[in-house]
Amino acid sequence: MPEGDFARPRFCSRCGQAIVVNDAAFCKNCGAPLGPREWIKRDPGFNPVLALVLSIVPGLGHVYRGRVGRGIMWFFGVSFCYAASVGLGIVIHFICASNAAFAGTVREDAFATPRSR
Repeated sequence: MPEGDFARPRFCSRCGQAIVVNDAAFCKNCGAPLGPREWIKRDPGFNPVLALVLSIVPGLGHVYRGRVGRGIMWFFGVSFCYAASVGLGIVIHFICASNAAFAGTVREDAFATPRSR
């Protein structure tokens, strides 16, 4: 019997067979890897707005997310870009802030390749 969630049926992109198991990673008919059902990982302790605000200081939003190495890299990268050109610094600073707020929201296992058996 198929599991719930009848809003959007899924089909295998290789053979076209219907996927009846919600969390299936592979097609039961041909064995092709299936796309993820849920794209966004929800972390209840993370506030993307706070990460965006903390990124006024380049890299601080990344440190808040627990990625200290990336935070240090963004700090020196954005500082170098501001030294080279103010316009370039503003653009890279905006990229840094948006990366701190929204990067890593896609599930890591969504694009994982199947392990060899």
